[in-house]
Amino acid sequence: MFIVIEGIDCSGKTTISKILAEQRGAILYRTPPNNIIAKRDEVDAKASPIEHYHFYLEGIHTASKEIWEFMASGKDVVCDRYWLSTFAYHVVMGVSVSLDDFVGITQPDLTVLLLVSNDVQVKRFLERGMSTGDRRMINRQLELAKEYKKAITKLTIPQLIINTDLPCPTEIVNKIQSFINA
Repeated sequence: MFIVIEGIDCSGKTTISKILAEQRGAILYRTPPNNIIAKRDEVDAKASPIEHYHFYLEGIHTASKEIWEFMASGKDVVCDRYWLSTFAYHVVMGVSVSLDDFVGITQPDLTVLLLVSNDVQVKRFLERGMSTGDRRMINRQLELAKEYKKAITKLTIPQLIINTDLPCPTEIVNKIQSFINA
């Protein structure tokens, strides 16, 4: 099974992905992939929006191949961000993106979209700090959440939307597991 955890910054993607992968005995995969991660801070700081998009799009295509290989060997994968993040972020950045850019990639069996209120998000940013990419999009988080919600409605695969303001991470993972088991 291939499960993707998507969402705006500080919505709990990394925490939820780790717990879910551990509970399921799955491989935890994060994008962008390791072969390009070293360039991320520079791209986030200096690239034009279209250059930024092409960098992350290349990462998704590389990730797709790696995830396919894991699944072909019989392993489940839980992915912390995938193509929906690349799509939503770049729509908000004003890049002309198309769902066709993601044709042919490995598609998830379930996409979970995590949402968080602005107040809780700000508190989490203060606790964890901000990356270069966070600073690039900090004033666009509400717009980004709207784009995620709009984009996910276009998906034909199973999806689950969870607000992460109050529940503890284990409760959120339990909701995901219950959805999968149903």
